[in-house]
Amino acid sequence: MKLDTQFIQSPTGQLVVIGVLAILVAGVVGWQRVQHRSASMPDAAPAAQAILPKVIQRTGVRFEPPAPPSPTPSPVPAATPARFAPKVLPLSVVVASRGPASLDPLAAAPFGRMIPCETVVTLESNRLATPVIGIVTEDVWENGRLVVPAGAEVHGRAGLDRARERLAVEGTWTIICRKQSEMSARELRVSGIALERAPSNSETDGSAGLRGEVIRTDDWRELKLFAATFLSSATTALQETRTTAGLIGESNLPVASMRNASLAGVSAVLREYAQQVRDAIAKDGFYLRIRAGKPFYLYVTETINGGPSPVALNEEIHSKP
Repeated sequence: MKLDTQFIQSPTGQLVVIGVLAILVAGVVGWQRVQHRSASMPDAAPAAQAILPKVIQRTGVRFEPPAPPSPTPSPVPAATPARFAPKVLPLSVVVASRGPASLDPLAAAPFGRMIPCETVVTLESNRLATPVIGIVTEDVWENGRLVVPAGAEVHGRAGLDRARERLAVEGTWTIICRKQSEMSARELRVSGIALERAPSNSETDGSAGLRGEVIRTDDWRELKLFAATFLSSATTALQETRTTAGLIGESNLPVASMRNASLAGVSAVLREYAQQVRDAIAKDGFYLRIRAGKPFYLYVTETINGGPSPVALNEEIHSKP
């Protein structure tokens, strides 16, 4: 067989030669891989015989655990009730027994001390039986000694000042100084006046009496008073009169007639009604209401004597449990 050199040199022949060479190279490479894989795989080891469990039978007395002892209940200690000291309120009423005096005497103070206080109940001038109850808001000192401590109670009586529409509180005041640590108290009676306590630079600060809310009971009473007075005067003017000459000159006298009698009766009734309305306005036309928390000054108009006195209760008060 004779090779055709022209075919091999042609492009088609070269492609055929390259394809044959590629097939040969691929076959050689695949044969080498198969030989290498078969040579590297080790021989399979023989399977090990499975280990079977062995049963061992022992003879003897079976162990029986002893029964646990029954638990003995431990004695429960009796609960001791906790004792709490009663809290002392600013105003409290307790059943007390008197013991020996152990309070330190309060310091004395000269005339004209101003004690800052604050009301704790609402006050109304139409119920003057309501007491004025206050609490001292600041300590009062004199020469480095405590005169009235903060938290002390002040008690007084009030009256209505209709001219100035204020609640006037003056006369005897009772100051109760209480020591919370020892459940003890002291009473001190002084004469004083309640003064208005307003913010600084206020025009009413320090004026006598307590200002409050003015409440009108009837807004129509004044109108009724004006109407009754007007009608009373009008009925008097409508009466028939006659002129009579006398020693001091002429005068007009009502004529005795049925008309004048009726008008005179109506005028008298209207005058009486107007007087009743006027009295009611003066008595119950308005009243003042001062709410709790109103600040004021207690101006003491005598020397405060903190020592023993006939009106002071200088005995310790202990509350019973």
